[in-house]
Amino acid sequence: MENKIYLHADQSSYKGNLHLHTTWSDGSLSAAETVEVFKEKGYHFVCISDHDVYARTDEFNTDTFITLPGMERGGLNPVADRDPGYHFGVLDDPDAQPAQVRFEHLERFPVPLPWEGDHSPQALIDEMNAHGNLVIFNHPEWHLTRFEDMVRYDGFFAIEIYNHATEWSPVSSYGAAYWHHALQNGKRVFGIAADDSHTHDRNWAMPEYGGGWVCVQADTLTPRAIVASLKAGRFYSSTGPAIHALRVEDGQLIVECSPCKLIMFKAFPLRGPFVGDFQGGSPQTLASIPIEPEMQYIRVECIDFDGNVAWSNPVFVADLLREEE
Repeated sequence: MENKIYLHADQSSYKGNLHLHTTWSDGSLSAAETVEVFKEKGYHFVCISDHDVYARTDEFNTDTFITLPGMERGGLNPVADRDPGYHFGVLDDPDAQPAQVRFEHLERFPVPLPWEGDHSPQALIDEMNAHGNLVIFNHPEWHLTRFEDMVRYDGFFAIEIYNHATEWSPVSSYGAAYWHHALQNGKRVFGIAADDSHTHDRNWAMPEYGGGWVCVQADTLTPRAIVASLKAGRFYSSTGPAIHALRVEDGQLIVECSPCKLIMFKAFPLRGPFVGDFQGGSPQTLASIPIEPEMQYIRVECIDFDGNVAWSNPVFVADLLREEE
């Protein structure tokens, strides 16, 4: 099995939020004010993902901060006039060759969407893809999605595994069970943590923003580079801890992280170990797992002493075996 680096200890990482709202839908601050809030929090990029209105905000882009075009498309519900319904994050892919024209700035979309059977979510995903976008399956637990939806539908590149506004508890990876169901059934999808922030009040002791994010490794801070890394899974998600490196070396998957209480390997169908100093309670910054050919995938969760979590993306063992051949 050849050595391979998934997250490089020496490569630049950029912190971003892919799910937030402004006064263009039901947020509390304007887009310009929201951008400033996230700059103050040390973010490098955001996607202004207002409900059913597409945002292109290049005017906010600088050498140290960028915005990614996108929106949140929702209002699709099998039970009329009831919430919650299916919501999808929609993110412009600069390298896509769209079959339909790209969406324009502040282009608005009708809601609610008519439910025309179980194929309706797939039709909406396909439509968003056709216009040159990546699709994220947003907060599956909040909208009471069925686990089989993770397998039934295609065309989404990631699942929102942590949504701060609907959870507000960093001890829970509340969407991870949906992620596992997708992965166990052969889907190759990544996991994303986000805020879904609406109220960006700097005075709140428990702020709604800054609770979940992605850290993307890319050569440059540009929309094209950031989105390319997102598509390739060169990022991790977090509510606190940092994953510094993730690599395969001498048949072991090795993770390096900021000081944590536990490092947990999630593997299937063989169970991965969890690593901690159970007697002394010393912080853990390095752990590894032997890669077995029977494993379908392995991913890592790093949990700090406050219960905050960092999630790696899955390493697909079949790819490593093919590369060895």
